[in-house]
Amino acid sequence: MNDLLGPAGAYLLLLAVTLLAMAMGFLIVFQAYRGYRRAESRPMLYLAAGLALVTIAPFVLSLAAASVGDAVGFTPFTYTYTLPIVSRLIEVVGLACILYSLYMRG
Repeated sequence: MNDLLGPAGAYLLLLAVTLLAMAMGFLIVFQAYRGYRRAESRPMLYLAAGLALVTIAPFVLSLAAASVGDAVGFTPFTYTYTLPIVSRLIEVVGLACILYSLYMRG
């Protein structure tokens, strides 16, 4: 794909797909939050929070790292190991919130 689009085109494609995924995640989280507000159901609140952590937070972390990583001085180790570990931990917390929402009585 690098030969087809070039580095700038590949980056723009990645950015477009990331922003689309974030927008879709935001819509899902918004609907879950509306469900919480409508029914005042704590499980729906945990579901919305978990979905936000799974669908939005990793993308925001990725975009932030790509945008300011060089200016801040991120090393290859940070990009290869630290950021993916932090991203996965955020996802694990989000999945735990979703599981909690499914098993709690509300």
